[in-house]
Amino acid sequence: MKCRCGRKAVFHSRVYRITLCDECFPKFYVNLVKRSIKRYGILKSSEKILVCVSGGKDSTAMAYALNELDYNIELFHIDLGIGNYSKESLKAVEELAQTLNLNLNVVKLEDYGFTIDDVESKKVCSACGIVKRYIMNRFARERGFDVIATAHTCEDIILFFIKNVLSGNVEYISKLSPRIDGFDKLVAKAKPLFERTEKENATLVLTLNLPFTPMECPHAPNDIWKEIIYEIEAKRRGFKQNFVRGIVKLAKSVKAEEWEVKHCKICGEVSNFEICSFCKIVERYSRKNR
Repeated sequence: MKCRCGRKAVFHSRVYRITLCDECFPKFYVNLVKRSIKRYGILKSSEKILVCVSGGKDSTAMAYALNELDYNIELFHIDLGIGNYSKESLKAVEELAQTLNLNLNVVKLEDYGFTIDDVESKKVCSACGIVKRYIMNRFARERGFDVIATAHTCEDIILFFIKNVLSGNVEYISKLSPRIDGFDKLVAKAKPLFERTEKENATLVLTLNLPFTPMECPHAPNDIWKEIIYEIEAKRRGFKQNFVRGIVKLAKSVKAEEWEVKHCKICGEVSNFEICSFCKIVERYSRKNR
């Protein structure tokens, strides 16, 4: 196959009915991200943006696109202390920062007295999510960032939607908007890649030879729902992106669960309870308390 410019193609999409080469695809990808941001008001040109990078392909693609669009960004990485996976992830984000000539901020979870490897296996994913949300938000607020950007893909959005509908947590759908404005001590959160697929992100980083680690987190579960999502996409091209756009429309109409804003009596961060989930995790797994 050949690109519309006549060169050898590296990307073909039935959804967009387009075939692109290694020079045309990155421009096409960045324009898609730009269109999403403008259409849904995900980011503002005046904002200082903390771009969260894990070392994987998706966050690498996001960092590249936002940098190309000339947003005021800095990279942010949390070293979770997950053996060789975290070492390779940190190496990848350090190389990415050099490649894109961006400032990289790194927080090591071990500075709080524990790592994700210290958490019991059945609670790893839950604890990891709590840890990342807490540290991202606190770092962003204390360093004067206006918004936190995460690389959630359309597959991630659909997966979250399905799991929460099946578990009856319908009110959580409101969190699937591509931008959630902040309040109190919570910084605004943005998902610039919510319409982008994992395949598009992988094609971008491989085409541009951007630094990333192909390693999967050793604690990540095998998710049958993601396999089902891909099976449907194979039979119905465009399913994922059409579905996620529908989810975003629904998210606007779903009333978020009302709760009294409290502050953790230990750290002072926003919490539903007297002691926030993060401080409970620190109390339970910190080596200082053993």
